[in-house]
Amino acid sequence: MTKLLSANLLRLKKSVLFWGTLALSFGFGVLMCAIRFREHLAYHFEVSLNSVFFGFAMVVGVVMAAFIPLFFGTEYSDGAIRNKLIVGHSRVCVYFANLIASLGAAVAFSAAYLLACIAVGIPLIGGLNLPAAATAAALGGSLVMTAAYCAIFTFITMTCSKKSASAVACLLGVFLLLAAAITTLSMLDAPEFIQGYEMSIDGQVAPAKPEPNPAYLTGMKREVYQFLYDLMPTGQGIQYSNVNFTNPLRLMGLSAAVAVLFTGAGAALFRRKNLK
Repeated sequence: MTKLLSANLLRLKKSVLFWGTLALSFGFGVLMCAIRFREHLAYHFEVSLNSVFFGFAMVVGVVMAAFIPLFFGTEYSDGAIRNKLIVGHSRVCVYFANLIASLGAAVAFSAAYLLACIAVGIPLIGGLNLPAAATAAALGGSLVMTAAYCAIFTFITMTCSKKSASAVACLLGVFLLLAAAITTLSMLDAPEFIQGYEMSIDGQVAPAKPEPNPAYLTGMKREVYQFLYDLMPTGQGIQYSNVNFTNPLRLMGLSAAVAVLFTGAGAALFRRKNLK
């Protein structure tokens, strides 16, 4: 395992894709801070680092959906996986070495974004004014969420022999999950009552008595939708990016369950995969 991890680390150091993605992550952090500073100058309202610091949680899924299949998918085409097995490494070790390397890359990309926010954001828009507990929960939860993303995309990449197919599957999957999370959030945020208006005899418009909203989720249905929203990494990304969550331990537990499930299934399938 140690030799496999060292080989993956060496590949990352020599990879143009890795360094390019790292630079883009840093640049994205700079861009987000610059946008907030421009809004401050244009509209004269107060801004802080809170609004951008955890923004990486929203995009890390898309970044890894592109990076993992492009970086590790080449191991099928160039025969690297078969060479690893020929020299005596087990399939499980190969799988976990790639998973750990992908998580390490994801942490590096996130760290580059955070570094940009600290180096550029603090001088421009000020520092964080969040409680230490909320900051720690958002950072820790984002890390576990990122592990879930890496487990999902490693599962797809290692069980699919074609790099192009795995890349399409990962990107399509993350965008579908993002659309599902946004749709679920809109349903959860639906107001309980709808404010109507009525016109009096003299032609004046006045608020009418609020009416119950038929789209408002209640009871078990609301619990199910909330569970699905918390389960999806994209739903967690929205919550972490806005630092708007009530039960971080629940989110971490769900992400850990997703990571374990996809890792176990991926390792089992990869052990039986025909590598001809």
